[in-house]
Amino acid sequence: MKDPKLNGGLPQSAVDQLLEHMDVTRREMFISCWFANEHESAAMWKLYLQSSEGVAIRSDHDALCAALAASSLKVRTSMVSYIDYDRTPIPYGNLFFPFVHKRISFAHESELRAIIWSKEDINTSLISPEMVSVLVDVIPQDLIKAVHVSPTAPVWFGKLVEKVLSRYGLMCPVERSSLYDRPSY
Repeated sequence: MKDPKLNGGLPQSAVDQLLEHMDVTRREMFISCWFANEHESAAMWKLYLQSSEGVAIRSDHDALCAALAASSLKVRTSMVSYIDYDRTPIPYGNLFFPFVHKRISFAHESELRAIIWSKEDINTSLISPEMVSVLVDVIPQDLIKAVHVSPTAPVWFGKLVEKVLSRYGLMCPVERSSLYDRPSY
């Protein structure tokens, strides 16, 4: 049950006004989500694949930040904080807080977000109000450290991924996931 004191002492009318403003701000935000963990996740493969064929791109925080910094857009990165909405309110006082907090039941996502606010600095002249997505130019070779092939993908799919990367001149390792391989004894 939700604690009525979670509004931080704000009257309900102020909370309603904040939520209304949040709906406007949500349309001004462009977010790219990244799984940030040392190890792959069976849950993430299962959630995001519609078939057995799929890939995950591995990068690291430094490479991602460098790629985003080279863009003409102002992009911020932040890890998502997972909280119990019934006990802990999303903090206020920072426009980005609602976009970097999620329910604790999503903690398995271990998410890093790259966020572009269309109303910030240089972004206002580069992003028109009717845009629903924003392209960020990156140099794939600088960003991609490896391409991981789904643990359920057939062998032919991994070979196809290697050919596609080669065709487009992207020299990075292609690694088949060993998530479901037998353990060592």
